[in-house]
Amino acid sequence: MKLATRSTRPLILSAGFSLLAIAAAATLTACGGGDDAVATATAPAAVTVTLIGTAATGAPMANALVTATNAKGVQATARTGTDGKFSIGVADAAPYALSVTDASGKVWYSFAAQAGVANITPLTTLALLDANGQKPLADLFKAWASAGLSADAVLASARKVNANLQALMAANGLDASKLNVFAAPFAADHTGLDALLDAMRVSFNCSATACSQSILGAQGNVLVSWNGNIATTGITLSWAATDNTGTGSSGTLVVGLGSCKAPKAGTYSLVVQTVAAGIAIPEICIDGLPDKPASQADFCGGADINAQLPAGVSIKSCTYSGNVGSITAQIITPFPIDYAVTYTFVKH
Repeated sequence: MKLATRSTRPLILSAGFSLLAIAAAATLTACGGGDDAVATATAPAAVTVTLIGTAATGAPMANALVTATNAKGVQATARTGTDGKFSIGVADAAPYALSVTDASGKVWYSFAAQAGVANITPLTTLALLDANGQKPLADLFKAWASAGLSADAVLASARKVNANLQALMAANGLDASKLNVFAAPFAADHTGLDALLDAMRVSFNCSATACSQSILGAQGNVLVSWNGNIATTGITLSWAATDNTGTGSSGTLVVGLGSCKAPKAGTYSLVVQTVAAGIAIPEICIDGLPDKPASQADFCGGADINAQLPAGVSIKSCTYSGNVGSITAQIITPFPIDYAVTYTFVKH
């Protein structure tokens, strides 16, 4: 697959595509680059993964601080936008715990089994609390490096959330049998998953050792009495992202600034994040990719990179592991600028 370096040119499909060329061309177009260069690779860079998602309680959590912690206890932070969306890069070591503090001072939690979508909402907090045996999540977050909480255990608790809220999900057009509240992309726009959040008021009452939860309606009425032993028969979830109905979404190959707009079940989205001269450039998302690189050689070795990178660019390092690739490079004309790019492939 190839992409012309000018954003006004069409995307061209070919048998021997280079996904790195697509991402590099799109990213450097955003930087204002030209057309041709020769790339060179040297020592690999440190590997990071990118977690993206929406932090919302119905209303988006705007300008809120998101903290992500990997399985080794390494943390990273980022701010949400006005729409509650965030993108955060953290050292590669799954699984990941996330937290965000809203404007009222309440802390909400989430979990990511891999790079990709990791929403932070009352629903993810409910699931994570259940997976933690109803013990305070602040303690879990602090001791994440030694917590040993598995992705399977969290997914089992996510099924309990869906089972408890099955009727409410159906009323808002959501498929409780398939919707992973952690990994379903959504916007705080009062539709779908956000409409469900709008209808709920979730709160937690915690002692030093245990927490209980209440799920109320907007008028203070009890919507659901939490049942931690509820049957989850027929609810089949996975860590692959779906749309906010739980059934996947449609779309064609799309390149644009900001969060992914047109994910399609069975394809990949590619989130491209660039830091140039210490300044973060608006991220680019490429939707509808049929595959991801199979190896570092596949990611870094595309011959068409030479033809598509902008003029005056020298790649200093290129590395790829699983779903995440990274390059460091330098624009050498008209004056030197160092930059780094992270490419995260998200399967839908």
